[in-house]
Formats: sequence, structure tokens, C-alpha cells
Amino acid sequence: MRVVITGNPGVGKHSCAFFVSERLPNSQIIDINSIIVNNNTYLTSRVDVTEEIDIRKIKNILIRRIAQSNNLVIVGHLAPYVLTAKGISLVAVLRRSPYQLQEIFRQRKYTYYQSKENIAAEILGITFYDSLRTFGERRIVELDVTGRTPQDIAADIISNLQKKSKKQLGIVDWLAAVYERGDAQKLLEY
Repeated sequence: MRVVITGNPGVGKHSCAFFVSERLPNSQIIDINSIIVNNNTYLTSRVDVTEEIDIRKIKNILIRRIAQSNNLVIVGHLAPYVLTAKGISLVAVLRRSPYQLQEIFRQRKYTYYQSKENIAAEILGITFYDSLRTFGERRIVELDVTGRTPQDIAADIISNLQKKSKKQLGIVDWLAAVYERGDAQKLLEY
């Protein structure tokens, strides 16, 4: 089984991946961010420009790593951009309330723009949409992780992997929620 755990920063991907890996026999975690850093896949390193990665190079590295093992938990917010659907059993897209993300980003000391960009991406469902495009509806499960423990989320992922749970897509609509509370302009402005 090859499971991908993705979602925006702050949703609990890495914490959850550990517990999913514990429940999959002989599984290994592949952290996309670590692969990027350890394999020097940056296209630019200018201080005034956000570093970009060499998508082709990282895809090739990941394809080789994925082919070497059957039980994998692949984790990272860049999954829809650096992986393909081939060989992937399930993709869990974790979603978290933008209100909880605000607090998480404050604790992580994100800059104003990092926080705004990531909250907007979560509200608009960018990672979910891009995951659908990359992996297809059949492989994806969308999970609202707001207020839940990594262990509970891992149990949901395993249940979906074993097809004991009905997959759910389109269950999270943060845009409607923030409009309803009158916070759309505040949370989506830059």
C-alpha cells in the first residue's frame, strides 16, 4: 500500500504520517520536503526570490523511491506537484479550519504574508483541487481534521485504505464558512 498524505502547511500531515506508518506493516515514511532538501533540487537560491524546486528532478527521484517499496507513507504539501497517480493506493487530503491555522501559524512565527497565503490556499481548497487533478477522484479522500488528534486521523486514513469507510469528497467548504462569519475579506486580503 502506498499512501500519500497531503494538505496545506499546518494541517498535521507529518504527525499523522507517523501514526499511519505504525499501522501499516513494514512501512516507511517518505518526506517530500526532506527529499527536496537532501537532493539539492533547487532551481534558484537568490535571497530575494523564494526558492523553487526542479519538479522534473524531484519527480524522478520519487518515482525511483516509490518503485523500491510496497508499503509507503508519502507526506508533503507538494505531493500533487511532484508525484503521479501511478502506484498510489490512496491520497488523504487533510483540511483544517482557517481559524485554527491562524493560531498554528502564529505559534510557528510565520510572516504575515506566509500566513495569509497559506490560509487563502486552505480556504480556496487549492491542494484539494490540485490533488484531484493529479491523482483522480477514485484515489482521494478529503478529511476535515479540525480539532482532531493525529491518531484519529490516522485511523480514518487506514479505514479508507482498507475500504471500510465511505470516501468523502467536497465535504469541506471554508469559503462558505468564512463568508457566513463575515471574515472573507479579512482572511483573503493581502
